[in-house]
Amino acid sequence: MNERPLNPWYSDETPSFLEHLYRGELRWDLISRFPRQDPADREAGDRALTAFSDLLRERVDPVEVDATGVLPPELPEALAAGGFDRLQVPPSLGGLGLSALNTFRVVEAAAGWSMPTAQILSVQNTIGVGPFLPALPPGPLRDTVEARTRSGVFSGNGDTEPQGAANHKRFTTATPTEDGAAFLLNGEKVFTGNAPIAAMVNVTATVREGDSERVRLFFVDTDSPGFRVSAHHEFMGLKGFPSGALTFEDVRVPAHMMMVEGEHNRRLTPELYRRLVVGRVHTIGAPSLAFSRLCLEWARDFVNRRQIDERPLGSYDEIQRNVADTLSEVFALETLTQWCLLAEDQVPANPGFEQVAAKNLTSLTAWRVVERTMALYGAEGYETERSKARRGVPPVPLERAFREARGLRISGGVDFMMDIWMAHKAVFWCYYPLPANAEAIEAEPDLSCLDEADLTEANLDHLRFAVTGTKTFARTCLELARRYPDQDELFEQERLLIPLTQIGNELLLMSLVLGRTSSLGTSGPQSTQDLADVYCAQARLRIADAWRRHHAADSPAASRAAGQWLSGERWADLLPDMPGDASPAGK
Repeated sequence: MNERPLNPWYSDETPSFLEHLYRGELRWDLISRFPRQDPADREAGDRALTAFSDLLRERVDPVEVDATGVLPPELPEALAAGGFDRLQVPPSLGGLGLSALNTFRVVEAAAGWSMPTAQILSVQNTIGVGPFLPALPPGPLRDTVEARTRSGVFSGNGDTEPQGAANHKRFTTATPTEDGAAFLLNGEKVFTGNAPIAAMVNVTATVREGDSERVRLFFVDTDSPGFRVSAHHEFMGLKGFPSGALTFEDVRVPAHMMMVEGEHNRRLTPELYRRLVVGRVHTIGAPSLAFSRLCLEWARDFVNRRQIDERPLGSYDEIQRNVADTLSEVFALETLTQWCLLAEDQVPANPGFEQVAAKNLTSLTAWRVVERTMALYGAEGYETERSKARRGVPPVPLERAFREARGLRISGGVDFMMDIWMAHKAVFWCYYPLPANAEAIEAEPDLSCLDEADLTEANLDHLRFAVTGTKTFARTCLELARRYPDQDELFEQERLLIPLTQIGNELLLMSLVLGRTSSLGTSGPQSTQDLADVYCAQARLRIADAWRRHHAADSPAASRAAGQWLSGERWADLLPDMPGDASPAGK
């Protein structure tokens, strides 16, 4: 099958930098006009952050919450009273009317203090019920959602099912009643954020329409008969976050509480998908930046108070490299955030592709930063904050941040699955059918942007690498599309695809860093040339590694070994020696 897969991020009106990169063209004209937050908007965000920070310090003890796994029961009410459950909702509905970037800043501040609080806010403000208001036409559904939003109730999103989130099918069903006045929902959802505190959840369910089935979105009151929170999830991190499993047993939902959207053949409805893409920038990106900033501060504090045989720790080459890498990656995360949330209005550019890529870029960058900081601290980093406090050293919660950062690589889509999925839906969307710009892809790269960029020689070399690397990437994709006329055959080669997505992501963020740096100039207090140089040098190493993995993807031995193990044919001697069920789980 060579039909072009559906792509909800494409726009024929506004160019996408990442889409053009996939097609072999680095659009310097887009990223050199790098967006910046308007000062008045930033001031509005500062005011909200001041009030929110006061609430956090007064209401939430993050050490106690992590130890007990319980958030203060009055916290949701306090958040609603301050309008923090409606960050982007207009003041006429009791909200704060914040911009997307200021909403990000509030979630980031929450994550730096209490990750479960941040997740309550991000679910509520990005994928809960209220965020759908702008997409709802006048009518009973909009009136109901507007009333719930005005009243300050919390909400959640129920999509993932016990069978697995990657399934195209949704096993929860919605069956119309005989009179057509309602639907009866039956099924289960798991890992539903805010479920235990929600008054309403939006739920995906399969509806049979004639001879076909469609996934539709329903807005369900949690006090409906047959609705039940059947379990509360506990995680390695996120202690106290209200996440639950849901059971639907003939839950009657009025027909007007189904969101009517156009024809589609996706596992998610189009509007829910758009909400999730932007939502992940806040849910994953904001905590990633929060933990990275904290690690930057913790690293400086640790290095400045430590010596080795009376020699300052900060005088060692490896320590300087460690700190510089973290500095540059915090700058890169800031850069990606600003592009994803400001580019559409200011450039203008369509950041949809970049918002999808941001999930892995932010979470994996944060993981590198936290792991690097853990290595810097050694045993003191692995030690809990309570233990550190007992012995009189700064009670830095690095161990807690480590647990939370690992969860970010899972939440919103496991990283390797996101790479595969991006290859299918974004990268090779540009190559099946074969692209009309094949001749341009095979032509020599256009390096004219080097004459326009305000960059140091080192960063001009990085820009040259990005331009030529973009061509190499596109030529490789074109060659693969020609080698595999049937895209399904190519898509079976997952170890071939994963590194390609990673290369595209690295080229994206490398380019954005250079674009922002060029806009800030080569001198003066705002110059970030050194940070860009450090970041791009490391990105080039990661790209080289990804190319090596791409070229070494074919491994018949791996397929044979896995098949023999999974079938029980061989390798039983590699299991633990303890007889019987050695797992202590549930005991």
